[in-house]
Amino acid sequence: MAIQNGAFFPLLAAISVGFQSNQPVVTPADRPVGVPASPAARPAPAEPAPTKPTSTPVARGRTAEDRATRAAGVAAPPLSAEPKVVDFGFLLPNTPGIGTVTLTNTTGAPVTIDSVVASCKCTTINKLDGVVIEPGKSQSLEVKLDGAPSMGTRRSSVKVIVAGSGRPLDIPVRAEVSLPVRTVPPYVNAVGGKNLSGRFVVESIDKSPFRVLSTLGGTMIEEGAGTTDSARPSHVMAYDITAMADALPTHLYVETDSARAPLVEVRVRSERIDRSQSIDFLDTRAVLGRVTPGASCEAVLVTRTARQKVERVTCESPGANVELLVVDATEEGGQRVRLKVTMPADAVGIVRVPFTVWSGESAQAAEVVASVRKPAE
Repeated sequence: MAIQNGAFFPLLAAISVGFQSNQPVVTPADRPVGVPASPAARPAPAEPAPTKPTSTPVARGRTAEDRATRAAGVAAPPLSAEPKVVDFGFLLPNTPGIGTVTLTNTTGAPVTIDSVVASCKCTTINKLDGVVIEPGKSQSLEVKLDGAPSMGTRRSSVKVIVAGSGRPLDIPVRAEVSLPVRTVPPYVNAVGGKNLSGRFVVESIDKSPFRVLSTLGGTMIEEGAGTTDSARPSHVMAYDITAMADALPTHLYVETDSARAPLVEVRVRSERIDRSQSIDFLDTRAVLGRVTPGASCEAVLVTRTARQKVERVTCESPGANVELLVVDATEEGGQRVRLKVTMPADAVGIVRVPFTVWSGESAQAAEVVASVRKPAE
């Protein structure tokens, strides 16, 4: 399978709001009770951490559909797929995965493909309806998994339906969306007031060493800081958002010195967080990479629909500014809102710039989040 993944590079767009100075990393003099002795030790996550996708084929006959068809005596599909699983591994946010599956006729008679169907709109395939595959011959099937802005594992599947066969050929599709530096787990599960304190790991996918520069959101301590070289492939972060229980943050942020991932986020899940919107954005945050103090850059917000036309933005953050550049249509029927963001000249570290998006009299709070440092830092 030929798979094309985007090269890792600094992420320049997503979506967010509010101006706060950064929190420096705290290095405790004494290790807190229960802290593992090794800085590389993994914490016990609040919820099971997502595992890196592998290329291990998925065994046939394990799905409910397969069990049902086998129980009914339905013969196996007359086609084989290579690879059996389309695994794109790690993909950058908003970066698609593109691969090729070889379908081979394993019978002694010609096989006609009725249709090829993807399980969700995130997966597209080339049209093979009516294609005839001779005995022992093969046909290429192109599979594309669309990019996604959110971190985590993506799963889909493709079914190849063959004329005269009562059992389609099922091809699983999967990938993990991640920056070159990620968090494990990718979220804090604070539902029901649980896990308001705990630990997560910040690690580079390719094991390149990096340093933690600052954090934002509650209290965060880098465990083991100062005991060894602070540039490591992974860092254990102890967090505590108990004091914010009545107004939990939507995300926790960790700033690193990695040029490919200067800002890493951890989503906070809780029923206490009000995620309602007056304008239907995919995300009300624009998370940028590294920005120079006082410099301007572009940020993008995207709406799901165009029912509420975005008309203007206002910003009252001291020293910062957000201007509306242009609003254009997306292929999905939404709006792409392009913004010019100017960072405060005296800002250093993790900076949140809140602003308001307007559609008529409807106002939606949003924010830009960035790592603001001089190039030499």
